[in-house]
Amino acid sequence: MPAGPTVGPQARGGGPATAETDLRRIPKLGQRNERLLMVTLLGYALLVVLTMFQRGLAITPDVLAISFGLTAILIGRGRLFFRDWVPFIALLLAYELMRGVADDTGIGVHIEDMVVADRLVSFGAIPTQVLQEALRPATGVDQLAMLATVVYMIHFALPLVTGYVLWIWRRPQFYDFVAALILLSLAGFMTYLLVPAAPPWFAANAGVLDGPDGTPVLAYLKPAAFEMLADSLGFHGRYLYSFAFAGVNPNLVAAFPSLHVAYPFLTFLVLRRAFGRVGWLALGYTILVSFSVIYTGDHWIIDAFAGAAYAYVAYYAVVHTPSSLRRRAETSWAGVARRAEQAHEQAWDRLRSMVPGGRP
Repeated sequence: MPAGPTVGPQARGGGPATAETDLRRIPKLGQRNERLLMVTLLGYALLVVLTMFQRGLAITPDVLAISFGLTAILIGRGRLFFRDWVPFIALLLAYELMRGVADDTGIGVHIEDMVVADRLVSFGAIPTQVLQEALRPATGVDQLAMLATVVYMIHFALPLVTGYVLWIWRRPQFYDFVAALILLSLAGFMTYLLVPAAPPWFAANAGVLDGPDGTPVLAYLKPAAFEMLADSLGFHGRYLYSFAFAGVNPNLVAAFPSLHVAYPFLTFLVLRRAFGRVGWLALGYTILVSFSVIYTGDHWIIDAFAGAAYAYVAYYAVVHTPSSLRRRAETSWAGVARRAEQAHEQAWDRLRSMVPGGRP
């Protein structure tokens, strides 16, 4: 009776591989292809973000989603991408529209108490002042401020890239991330609405942070750094926003909490859970963002602490939600996604009817 395939000396010595050795190599090949796909998609995402920045196009969720949608089509997930991402992007856009009017409620802006709170947690110092006195050059170009401004401007890129990575490789956790992100954004909006807080640059302009000589002890570094970036990259005077975000008004008194810190910290929590040690890279990025927004004068250190705390509470609330509520939320999201998919199909049907032969 013939024996089954074995790994003989010839196979071990580099000769023809047997069926058993081929089967053993399949998982490794699958892992290698998965890593290659991840590197390719992350490289593509980085290229999109850098191209948008270099061309002077604001990095907004709608434009990034379109770019990611193209790769979803290429890997055969176009319809699934539309179903999962349209509600997500719509919710982010709704949040941005609401955030722009949160400072129109007439509630008094917190300025002096923000200074007191920052000194309280920093042993009497103002971290922005300390960093600028130590690192800001007396003359010439502030390269550090330019780097910090770039980090500030890619605020929306990180959660979108994170969502896309999870959607490709850890789709069940993509829904947790979206839920936590929306919960975090709404919590931040409610805080902006009820407790409008001035950032350091606002307090400096209001005369609250004047030194003994009567001049502010810190400066707002981002405007000048942005002008230098615009001149060097060639988009001075023509920084473009997508139509969806062109009418969004910024909220000048939305310092507390810092969502610029909260979003990357939430990313760290989710990626650590999804990918283990690799997720710790996002913690390093969170520290970089915290340094950037404090150094430029956009946020107090208490804003950064609060942003991380808000992110953790949102993450914990979603991950530890009772099973019954999770099922109800998943059902609601599926209903929204289904209606979005139906609208997409109806739009395509109308387009087909307008084109001879039924092919758009």
